[in-house]
Amino acid sequence: MRVYPDRDESPVLHMSGQSGSMGLGVSMRGILTLDVCASGLRVGIMRLFGPFSRAFLVPWNEISVIRTTAFFMPIAKLRFDGVGSLSIPANVADRLAHAADKNWPESDSFPPEKPKKTASRLLIQWALVTCAASLFFILVPLMTAPKDARPPIAVAILFPAVVFGVISIVRFFREKS
Repeated sequence: MRVYPDRDESPVLHMSGQSGSMGLGVSMRGILTLDVCASGLRVGIMRLFGPFSRAFLVPWNEISVIRTTAFFMPIAKLRFDGVGSLSIPANVADRLAHAADKNWPESDSFPPEKPKKTASRLLIQWALVTCAASLFFILVPLMTAPKDARPPIAVAILFPAVVFGVISIVRFFREKS
């Protein structure tokens, strides 16, 4: 905030409720506000989660973008000239890039992810999360609960499968919109 103070500039694109991460383990799920302005990218956080934080505006010439994948999820790591970095989902970075047009620091074209690829990525994530949750719901009661208090194995598998399946379907349609 000290290096990149905010300026009174109206945004071309305003995106609130976004997720991202800064540094190691600082995850901000649904609390970021990203604004594309003519002179740079404004990054803010909901007051509830950062009462003493102010939005900051990073000039376009001080941002570099590195595209990568983390946990089967394509991400864009925005680096702010040695001061820090912000990792955001690739589809959010694509929307920012389209709004910023020629100001966006990436020179390469970024084709949108095809629906088949998105579906397969989300299917893999769904399978991994469902397996982990099912193992939890099977193993923890085996170790702690008496035999008659344990949930049936079918419930321990189907409950997470259905819950995470619905979440994955919502994510698929949200990413494609």
